[in-house]
Amino acid sequence: MSTPEIVHRAIHVPPGAGQSVWAFSGDRYTLKVGAEETGGLIGVMEAEIPPGSGPPLHIHQNEDEAFYLVEGRLQVVDIDREFTAEPGSFIYLPRGKAHGFKNIFDTPAKMLMLFMPSGFEKFFLEVGEELVPGQPAPPPSQFAADVERSMRVATEKYGIESD
Repeated sequence: MSTPEIVHRAIHVPPGAGQSVWAFSGDRYTLKVGAEETGGLIGVMEAEIPPGSGPPLHIHQNEDEAFYLVEGRLQVVDIDREFTAEPGSFIYLPRGKAHGFKNIFDTPAKMLMLFMPSGFEKFFLEVGEELVPGQPAPPPSQFAADVERSMRVATEKYGIESD
């Protein structure tokens, strides 16, 4: 197996560009850059998290994760504490530590998600449903099954443990 080539020039992803999928509870995830473009160094997704959504408490074994909250607010759980992240918040989540977040507020949240090293961004593309412009998110009746299936894939293929 060959090692990915390290990028030696700027990568520009214009606004609105990148593959987008619906996942979990009506979340929208858009790939901004991944393993192929960065030589495996970092993966970046833009995420829009609607009210009521967020992953269950979990642990990444393979990558560190970071969030930069652009809009809205999220309730974040880190091991044994909870806090509210507001626009402009940066959250670093080291691998091997339990964490989760949920949008418990009335407005959608938008954030950048960074994965170091890259690779976990592929999870969202795998479990998500391709976003078709003009079509709404999947119906809430499908959310529980989507979350259950997604967490099963995360455990089996991406080194995620449910806490």
